[in-house]
Amino acid sequence: MKIPMGEEEVTPTGNETTSEGVTQAIEARDSYYKMVIPFKPAAARGLAQRQVSSSLELEEVELGLMRHSTGAFAPEQYVYQEGQLLKAEDVSRLLGRKDKTSEGLTPLNPAYANGTAEVAEDKFVEENKKSPLYLASLIEQNYMTKTDSGYQLDGVSFALILNREYVFQAPNFGPTYTEKLDAKKVIAEGERMANELVAQLRKREDFKGLDINVALYMKSAQGSPTPGNYVKSAFVGEGAEVAASDWKAIDEKYYYFPSNTATTEVRDDAQKFTLFSDRIADVFPDFSGMIGKGFYQNGDLSRIEIDIPIQFYSRAELVGFTQHVVGLLENRWEYNRNVPVRINVTSLGGTQEVTIVFEEGMDTPKVYF
Repeated sequence: MKIPMGEEEVTPTGNETTSEGVTQAIEARDSYYKMVIPFKPAAARGLAQRQVSSSLELEEVELGLMRHSTGAFAPEQYVYQEGQLLKAEDVSRLLGRKDKTSEGLTPLNPAYANGTAEVAEDKFVEENKKSPLYLASLIEQNYMTKTDSGYQLDGVSFALILNREYVFQAPNFGPTYTEKLDAKKVIAEGERMANELVAQLRKREDFKGLDINVALYMKSAQGSPTPGNYVKSAFVGEGAEVAASDWKAIDEKYYYFPSNTATTEVRDDAQKFTLFSDRIADVFPDFSGMIGKGFYQNGDLSRIEIDIPIQFYSRAELVGFTQHVVGLLENRWEYNRNVPVRINVTSLGGTQEVTIVFEEGMDTPKVYF
């Protein structure tokens, strides 16, 4: 079997111009946006990384927000830039507990039960259990349109990253506590905080005339192998509040294969995953299993990514293994052919050896060594 090879990556020569422009369009998994260059890092860069537990989660927050911005900012008309309006100190302020300060931005998280932003050390654990922080972090994305003189900012999207569980540590390096939160309460608080955010930003000169889109993201629980998910979004336009009718429910979820949850809730897909794994094991005795991550939208499998760690003793064995997997995808793949699949084959040490991509419209999988 001939394995179709992917295209080689083009390395910049160093002769590129630095005038403002946009990247070439590519068909990314979640978005088709071109991006403004030269690249400008987010003004609040680094804050989200400290509040989000894993790079996998952060990727879903950022790419997912792009995905849920396409309805507000059409990729054919807008280009993307990382958030430039909210500075690090602005975001830090918004993530705090409400206090009595009335100037500038005011925190979005609720105050303690006694109405203050601080409590005595001996009451810290008790008060935090009663008054959890709902908002963990905030992401801003900018959407721009072309003008005769360059690109101008026309729209802004925000992701409010909400806690599924509230984790906090007692003072003086005391024990860490984890409080599971009621999802309905968290979402209700998210809606309240989104409305407050929009109302506050509309008072700032730099947000006047901009279309605003907001989305609520629920973080995964600690130790979860899959990221969290978006639950709601609202396009506000040039309005100064988020009306109840603006909110649209989002039905998205990740499942980890193999897992008891997947076996219970998406049994057919879990069985297909096991069958695919068994068919690899039938031929390669060193194969010890694989793990997968399925992304579901409105109850249907939208894409699946599979990681296969295996020990290879020769390059020929790696090629043979790849040929076998490609053959299974072409001839014995039980999932719907419209569902994109990406397979990452790694050595036991974690080194990426092969990537196999099979998406809708492809006659045969593409392989990247």
